[in-house]
Amino acid sequence: MKKKGFTLIELIVVIAIIGVLAAILIPAMLGYIKRSKITTANSAAKEIMTAATSAITDLDSEDRNILSVSDISAATGSSWRTSTDASNINNRFQYKVYTYFSDILKLTSVSIDLNNGNPVAVAVLNGQYPGTNPHQMSVDDFDQKTTWTIAQALSYAGSGTVPST
Repeated sequence: MKKKGFTLIELIVVIAIIGVLAAILIPAMLGYIKRSKITTANSAAKEIMTAATSAITDLDSEDRNILSVSDISAATGSSWRTSTDASNINNRFQYKVYTYFSDILKLTSVSIDLNNGNPVAVAVLNGQYPGTNPHQMSVDDFDQKTTWTIAQALSYAGSGTVPST
């Protein structure tokens, strides 16, 4: 009478094959995840750049002097202006950007660099992953530093070079 089931050798071979496949696939999947998070952060930075441009256009049409605001930088969350009761131009600008891109509250931090009333660079941090515009962050540039600050990401957004410190 023949017994049904697998032998010990067959089970060890199957486990070894699964282990080899896992050793190959797991690092590849981690690379895809990192690339996806950086792409998402770059997309958010591009949307914020568009929102900032629209906000400046709106403020110009309201006869407000947006040229007096040279740099707008704020950590998201409670410090980002999300209500209309803001009285100064910086707060009004932040509120208008928020109305165009309300997902800004989901980001860790945001920095917008203005030059003569026009947005020239935007940097965001989505957790540990930076996103930049107009020079978009690449995985290779991201891997050159162990951690990114919002100031370093904004510098990268404007120049396209990875800061040394």
